Amino acid sequence: MASSILLARQPIFDKDLNTIAYELLYRDAEGSGPGIPFNGTQATAEVLLHAYSSILQNGKVKTLPAFINFNADWLYNGNLPALKPEALVLEVLEDVSLTDDILQRMRLITDAGYRLALDDFIYDESWNPALQLAKIVKIDIQQLSPAQLIRHIGELKKHNVTLLAEKVETHQEFEYCKSLGFKLFQGYFFCHPQLVEGRKLTANDATMILLLAELDNPDASPESLQEIISRDPELVLRILKIVNSARFALSREISSINEAIIALGLDELKKWALLITVTQSNSNANELIREILTRARMCELSAKCYSNVNPCSAFMTGMLSGIDAMLNLELEEVMVQLPISTEIQQALLSHEGPLGQQLEEVKHYMAAEWDQLSEENIEALAAVQEESLNWVLGTMKELH
Repeated sequence: MASSILLARQPIFDKDLNTIAYELLYRDAEGSGPGIPFNGTQATAEVLLHAYSSILQNGKVKTLPAFINFNADWLYNGNLPALKPEALVLEVLEDVSLTDDILQRMRLITDAGYRLALDDFIYDESWNPALQLAKIVKIDIQQLSPAQLIRHIGELKKHNVTLLAEKVETHQEFEYCKSLGFKLFQGYFFCHPQLVEGRKLTANDATMILLLAELDNPDASPESLQEIISRDPELVLRILKIVNSARFALSREISSINEAIIALGLDELKKWALLITVTQSNSNANELIREILTRARMCELSAKCYSNVNPCSAFMTGMLSGIDAMLNLELEEVMVQLPISTEIQQALLSHEGPLGQQLEEVKHYMAAEWDQLSEENIEALAAVQEESLNWVLGTMKELH
């Protein structure tokens, strides 16, 4: 992928929190652009769509539809992308003026089999012709008061469109939007804990906390890790399954944690124990797991571009950056129970120090907040993003 093209993705969920598509957010070397460069680059576009819109479902890699923004210039002048219509949902931006020419162009797009979504939609009668063509209407719930939101939904229910709630930031907002009739959802609510009052750690949670602390202990030994891992039979089986997989191509079958530690080495086993421990804590949070794994891998691979950042510490920091959502606890409460190094704690709680700076910049990049980054950091993170996404697909396959 050319370094001048920046892409980020945001998942789109159904009411059961299944990821059904990704919105691809794009920026070119000049700082703008209507979407992935389709003209004459079908092969490149297909590679990009596969890398940025693929997930693992039922043990198989599946490419989901990509929502991509298109502005008025593209609607006037762009050629239809030479890609299968089912691979794309074309978003019409809110600043498009609905002229007769634009409506005609939208009809040509839908007649060719492509789906249209109306982005950041504010209802006005002048949009009724577009509502006859669109399949999806995206509403920024932060833009409207509760009364305005209810009025909008009342008007839109007169049309045959699916409602998508944008910028859903909390689980409370998610549940509220479901009750109003929204079918699709987008936002960072999946990255934040759904706090349950009086929640206590389960036995598996407690084992996880102990293991995470030991993984960060510079004096950790094969014996100390084995002692903790052995408390969780499922964890033991998953580690042995991965160690014996084709990924490591060991010369003989490994049948115990102690043998696995000797065969792989402490650093490699630490990484896989961390991966398994964090990702097994919530089997329903697949998108959160993908987000955390991608963040951790980008931190690890970009560590060489930061002063005084160790790749192993960067990986652990990225992995632990979503531990509050995985456990449905406040991050401060988790940190009290997780005696990891002060450096990582400061990075997680307040983005302090080199690790904290790197974590914050990786988060900005993944959220397409590129204006918060220097050009140097953008280039460093762009160089590792696609590799990280592909690594996540392979890793999740190993973890299943």
